[in-house]
Amino acid sequence: MVKKAIILVVLSSILVALLFVKVHTADPVNNSISKGNGSSLYITKEYKITNIKGNNYYGKGDNGTGIRFSSKNIVSGEKIKVHDEVLCYFEKDNLGKGIVKVEKK
Repeated sequence: MVKKAIILVVLSSILVALLFVKVHTADPVNNSISKGNGSSLYITKEYKITNIKGNNYYGKGDNGTGIRFSSKNIVSGEKIKVHDEVLCYFEKDNLGKGIVKVEKK
């Protein structure tokens, strides 16, 4: 009986320690985006909207690269039209994730 109690206490303390570490190492939510700052969480790219089909927006960058995103990525309340310039935000450390958000410039 004493062995079971000791094992229960040890496993419980390990669980509490792991939960404590997980809570304190989680990334904080930061909705602010700073430009021109080396510590920014995001990389921004500018695109000019070339076509809109339903909820999908298509654009081209100055360097010729293209992009496609849906209306769910747009955070500004402004309506985006063809020939508008937009800023697309990507996570600095995870470009493969895709667009985080889009704002009208």
